[in-house]
Amino acid sequence: MKTSAKIKEELAQQGYIWLPTYKNILEKVWQHSETYIDEDEIVLSALWASFKRYEENMIGIVFITSKRTFTLEIGDDDSSTQIRYLPFDSYSLQKIQLQFSKNDRGLHYVSLQNDSFGNGITFGTTNRDVAQHFVDTLSGRTNGDIEMLPDSDEPLLAENEKEQFIDEDLKKAKEKKPHKFEKKHEEIKPIKEFEQWRKAPPEAKDKNVEIKIVPPKKEKPKKDKKKGYGVKWKSKTWLLWFLLPILTLGTIIAIIFIM
Repeated sequence: MKTSAKIKEELAQQGYIWLPTYKNILEKVWQHSETYIDEDEIVLSALWASFKRYEENMIGIVFITSKRTFTLEIGDDDSSTQIRYLPFDSYSLQKIQLQFSKNDRGLHYVSLQNDSFGNGITFGTTNRDVAQHFVDTLSGRTNGDIEMLPDSDEPLLAENEKEQFIDEDLKKAKEKKPHKFEKKHEEIKPIKEFEQWRKAPPEAKDKNVEIKIVPPKKEKPKKDKKKGYGVKWKSKTWLLWFLLPILTLGTIIAIIFIM
């Protein structure tokens, strides 16, 4: 971790002598910057400014060090207390624009754009020298083009993510290129009908199914079996058991008399 005093000393060696004097950035961000900077990296430049991030008003500092480029930022309101750390690849920038204000009290803009449509982020600072020092330092650490715009009091990309500087040739090429779904549709050829398809049985949904209504079976009435005393006397079976011993006895007597 590098102390604030050491950060000031390293910046002074790079010709940077301006502390933040805009929107309380000194108290809210600069005093906490030592937490995010390692001991073995050198601070080369610091752009303190206001800007928009995801349609939210922010204030912060963009640091360029010997190892990386990153932003320390916080919401531009009294309720914001948490600092965000957002690193970015300076070599991926396609264009850096610098626009100075015509009057001393206006904002000077540094726009970092990462594609040919002008999408990116724009920082506004009240110090002209801070903006110039930052762009000069960044020029040796990026492959993007640096564009100096005429001095103006009009905000540069004040509404972040606005499309500007559209590459017309690229736009026309995209408009002429057929959509991938349209291209696939044109390549589809009709399938030939095979003879086997005609002989195939019809699908179930195409068959005429005869519906038969089957009446329900009639249930036979169950016999009511009576139970209890005297039920068996109503049956004639008992006569057989009564006559059987009498007949047997009579047969024995008849045999005796015959003998």
